[in-house]
Amino acid sequence: MSGRKKRNSRKTMIVMAAVVVVIALVLVWQSRPGYHIEPGINTVQDAYQYRQTGMMAEVSGIVARMLVDDRNEPELQKFIIRLPNGQSLLVVHNQKIGKRVPVAMNDTVLVRGEYQWTETGGTLKHTERDYTPHRRHGWIDHRGERYD
Repeated sequence: MSGRKKRNSRKTMIVMAAVVVVIALVLVWQSRPGYHIEPGINTVQDAYQYRQTGMMAEVSGIVARMLVDDRNEPELQKFIIRLPNGQSLLVVHNQKIGKRVPVAMNDTVLVRGEYQWTETGGTLKHTERDYTPHRRHGWIDHRGERYD
């Protein structure tokens, strides 16, 4: 085998090894807690009932109350949504990472975030883009536009 063929063969092997490593990393990342999304109110309802925290959830609800923004670092937009089953969820959206959502009372929103149990129904936080491998990106859909 000539020197050029050996170099090309070596390059091919390195590229193939890199592809295998990337695929393995993606599979490990996707198997981490928080990567799987639980859509629907049943999941959030069960999490509230059994006091579970830390799962990524995706729910649709109606804005029931607007709260004053938290102006400390980071700036947080806060509002409460009411789910079809009557459960209330506090939505906390980090405006330093994600764009402010122009929600108003009685608007319908679809929210993906990390559920945290509270006595009043729960909180959805991390509703913005997440650049770490800990969880999938969160977002808020409002009137056909996605805010993350």
